[in-house]
Formats: sequence, C-alpha cells, structure tokens
Amino acid sequence: MGDGVRVARVWRAVLGVEHTVIEGVDLEQVGAEEVLVARVRPVRSRRNRCGRCGRRSPGYDQGEGRRRWRGLDAGTTRVYLEADAPRVSCPEHGVVVAAVPWARHGSRFTTACEDTAAWLAAHTALAVLLRITWRSVSAIVIRVVAEAAGTRDRLAGLRRIGIDEISSPLGPAVSAVNRLRAGCSVRPTADRRG
Repeated sequence: MGDGVRVARVWRAVLGVEHTVIEGVDLEQVGAEEVLVARVRPVRSRRNRCGRCGRRSPGYDQGEGRRRWRGLDAGTTRVYLEADAPRVSCPEHGVVVAAVPWARHGSRFTTACEDTAAWLAAHTALAVLLRITWRSVSAIVIRVVAEAAGTRDRLAGLRRIGIDEISSPLGPAVSAVNRLRAGCSVRPTADRRG
C-alpha cells in the first residue's frame, strides 16, 4: 500500500466521509482564522444520482459551480469540504442538485457534522460548541430526524400499549390494545369506575 493510499484513508477518517475521493487539502486564510478546505468528489459509483431519491439520473448541467459544506472541526480548525455541485434530471423529482455521499440533500453541513449536532442538541449547548447558529441547529435536527424516521420503525418491539379510557376516542369500554403491531387486536375490559 502506497503512501498516497494511506494519506487518503487518514483524510477520509479525519473528515468522516465514505465513498469520497480526496483531491487535495489546503489551509486557507478566512478573515482572522485559517480553515481547512478539502477538495473532494464522489467516487464514480456515487456520481450522477438524484439528491432526493438517490436514483442514477442523467446529468443536466454544472449547477452553480463549486459548493462548500461545513464539516466537524479538526481540533480548533474549522473544516470545509468543497466540490462541484452539478444538477441531474431525475425522472421522479425533475432537475435537482446531484447527491453527494458526505451530506444530506439541501444541507450546507456534512452528515457527520449534522449527526453530531443532532446528538449534541439533546445533550449539550451545541451551538456554542460547534460554533453554528441555532437556526442551523434546528434545520440539522429536522433533516436528521426525517432521515432516521424513514429507516427505523419506532414501534418495533412494541408488544402492548395501554390507553386511558378518557383519552380513547372509542369510549370508556376500551382500555387496552394488545398486539398493536399484529392486526391491532382490541380487548375491551370491565368498567372499573368506582
């Protein structure tokens, strides 16, 4: 294994990306601070895919040129991934920006950054820690939850659920629902009001 391959693997790990070619990494002066900018592109198998559904689609145009996505900081240094943002013509969604493997559709942040922000939103004062605005935090949490909702069954493993008769639209006779996931079997129970 050559040094170039090892260096690329290290950068992919540091940047938290997969299915990505690292073309180069530089430090740039932005105002009073230096930021790390990684020039990237999707691997061949991940190119020309709809940003909304992931379906392989024909290219449409080059979009608005190169774009930057904010990544997780490397120590105290801000990190950005920079890449072309071409558009594709999806049969279902029309003309959209092509998907990239390091970020969700419509985001200015990497998936690793958004996942971290979403986790921190539930556990810390993340806007200060990640140095981003609360508006960005809100948008990130919405995207992460929406993505997770499509891949996880939130009722998986649920065997029983009790329903308070006052809350039940079916009236006081219904106070338990058994095997909710297996056909919604409803069992009426005796009226225990005293």
